[in-house]
Amino acid sequence: MSVHSYCQHVAVNGLPYDRGFSYGEQTKDKIQLNVTYYKQPGKLGPWSSVSRVIQNCYIPGLQRYWPSGWEEMRGVAAGAGVTVEDIVMLNARYDLSHVKFEPVPETPAAEEPKAAEAAEPTEKNPTTEEKAVGEEQRVEVAEECTSAIILAPATRNREVFTAQNWDMSHRLVTEDAIIYLEIHPDPSENIPSMFLVTEAGQLGRSGCNSAGLGLTANSLQSNMDLVPDLSIPIPPSGALRRLFLEQSYYSAGLKCIAQTPRHVAFNIMVSSADDIGMCLEVTPQTIFRSVISSGSEKPYLVHSNHFQTGPFLSQTQIADTYLGGSSWYRGDRLETGLRKQAQKENLTEEDIVSAFQDHAGYPHSLCEHVEAKSSKEENSGPYAGPTSTVCCVVYNLSKRTVRVCKGCPCEGTFQDFKLR
Repeated sequence: MSVHSYCQHVAVNGLPYDRGFSYGEQTKDKIQLNVTYYKQPGKLGPWSSVSRVIQNCYIPGLQRYWPSGWEEMRGVAAGAGVTVEDIVMLNARYDLSHVKFEPVPETPAAEEPKAAEAAEPTEKNPTTEEKAVGEEQRVEVAEECTSAIILAPATRNREVFTAQNWDMSHRLVTEDAIIYLEIHPDPSENIPSMFLVTEAGQLGRSGCNSAGLGLTANSLQSNMDLVPDLSIPIPPSGALRRLFLEQSYYSAGLKCIAQTPRHVAFNIMVSSADDIGMCLEVTPQTIFRSVISSGSEKPYLVHSNHFQTGPFLSQTQIADTYLGGSSWYRGDRLETGLRKQAQKENLTEEDIVSAFQDHAGYPHSLCEHVEAKSSKEENSGPYAGPTSTVCCVVYNLSKRTVRVCKGCPCEGTFQDFKLR
């Protein structure tokens, strides 16, 4: 077990490259640890294939759809002493782990940072074969997260919350590979400040901003998840999360999500202190929505790792390829923990934390613990080894505060932060 009770809190400010450099410099050891881990053979596919996707798809996608994020990644790489390709790989960890690649021949190495920055899509770029995920392509992924949006009518003090148990490889806890990233952009950018919980080297996973917007995310799998066409610029899906949180207005954030291409499925829970929340089950072609507002009969939403919105369930073209497991009950257990006080319009932050401490279905419960003796055959993928709740976070969008703990909420020590 890690000797550190808390995750590192990293505060940065300034223009994208400058704040990225500061971030990389402050977390150099953690970033290098994560890069080394994910670049091991078998973690995210053959490096020759992964590198081509990064060079020909993700980097041009970042340059087109999120240029400030690209500059920030360049700064992180320089500060941490790794290549920019390594940082893009960390930010694309989710996407790369959801598809299978065929190995391609290695090409002579060029100077990596220069090659990365020069990458632009052209008609001559090789493309990968676009296939829907079939039985032979299906990948085993971690059941990442159970999330909730809770609107003011459900709470004692009429506050809006979004919260999450992040379930992932237990190594993130034992190796101290998670950080709390607080970002204060340069005033010239006109971007709100942000507080993010993420793996070291990534630019965001879940978070809130000083304009009262919040976001959490959940893993999904669909039969439309594709190895990307290398002739089409597509940024890593994490770009959608940060683009949303870089907006001051909810509608502008939703436009960023809708207009940014992606090649794998995922769920994002987006909410606003203005008492509105939305569950977006995003696939490469379609976004399925479930919406609540202050006038909704049930003023909260919960989600885990399988498709569940009404619009998705009413169609047959896109299929859920989740193979079954704890996702089928974690969301229900969370709702059970919230419902009684929510119906009384009396939920508090303490009640929310308590709901996330549920152990029904232990050890693969809402509050997930490491199996004492795993019966599963070990694999060499990115999520090999034990999994657990690596972080529990409650974002109070009304007060712009964050309550967060490293590890399981039943045993971790919570810290409180105020976003300026």
